[in-house]
Amino acid sequence: MRKLITDGFVIFISIFASFSVENYREASLEKGVLNDAVITLGEEMVSNIEYTKEHLFQVRNMEYLIDEVIKNYETITLEKAYEIHNNNPFIHTFNIEGEIEYFKKYDDNFSILSYWNAWEPEKVFFESMLYSGKLLEIKNKKIRKEIESIYTKQQERVSGMTDITKNNSNKIGNWFELTRDKYSFDTTNKSIFQNDKDQKLKNMLITRRGILKSRIVDTENYLQGLQNIVLLISSEYKKLD
Repeated sequence: MRKLITDGFVIFISIFASFSVENYREASLEKGVLNDAVITLGEEMVSNIEYTKEHLFQVRNMEYLIDEVIKNYETITLEKAYEIHNNNPFIHTFNIEGEIEYFKKYDDNFSILSYWNAWEPEKVFFESMLYSGKLLEIKNKKIRKEIESIYTKQQERVSGMTDITKNNSNKIGNWFELTRDKYSFDTTNKSIFQNDKDQKLKNMLITRRGILKSRIVDTENYLQGLQNIVLLISSEYKKLD
């Protein structure tokens, strides 16, 4: 009888130990998966840091050019605005390697005064973590809240100011088009800006300067937030080999 009890106890312990080992193994695997997910999210944020630095450089240059135009409104020409842009560029494209190339050929283009620069940070992996529920598995509430704030409130704030910039840009573009339509002969944007710039256009440029100043502040705050959360992630999560 005692042998039966002993054997039963041994079987029970063996089964319990087996379950414990399996549970530990699964927990370790899940922890490793979460760790890798957060590390990958951190890498997405590092990419956004570099993107945001370049974007901030562009928006600051936009604000500088508009400020110079406003301060010298009566005498400044589009040619002079082109010169300012050459030293403080923001109009750009991407080459086949994905690198930024700034424009220095203008072809009588008034967009030097109305270019708005799209805001497109990466958020694919954040959305993947959000929809898969992995974001909620992050135990550190401070890290989780900071991540959520970065990808929602702060990104949306910069995105909103970008949309406001675009609306202002459309108004400036409309001014050039409507002014051109007043002529009964072909004319150039350089000539229109030289001869027809008025208080209405100046008011739109003044509004633009204010929008860009706010956009710079919001982008700076977003960049600082990104840098802070990347530091938090790197202190708590380690890249696995």
